[in-house]
Amino acid sequence: MKFVATEDIAAPIESVWARVSDLESFEARAKPRVAGLQRVPPGPPAAGTEWTGTAEVMGKKRALRVTARTLDAPTHLLAEGGTDGMHVTVAAELQALGPKLTRLTVTSEAKARSLAARLMLQSAKLARSSMAKRYKGRISTFASKIEREAGR
Repeated sequence: MKFVATEDIAAPIESVWARVSDLESFEARAKPRVAGLQRVPPGPPAAGTEWTGTAEVMGKKRALRVTARTLDAPTHLLAEGGTDGMHVTVAAELQALGPKLTRLTVTSEAKARSLAARLMLQSAKLARSSMAKRYKGRISTFASKIEREAGR
């Protein structure tokens, strides 16, 4: 299952990249939902940094692993992760449309690697339109926050 959201942000690409690549803030927001969240290696996140922990996914506790694969400033971020049987990829692409205008495209894709995961994705596909709407709403909210911060 794949979701794509695109937002044009009234901010320079460097400002947008600073927020998109702020992996420590994403880690802080995940901590309340992911038990035992640990970063390896310790220190500032970079390409190759990995996070592990346990979270409830579809009503069941599952071990999670997320890896920052690519951090190509200021245009591309790629993170991969998953649980037992599920592989998820999240990519953020930035494109400078002008000195103070940046296009952010976020693509998330989940692929099943087991029968249980296939069943989970199949049931999620039934709610695809509402999930897509929520996904686009979250990316839009994130873009609005970046614009407000850049306007200060």
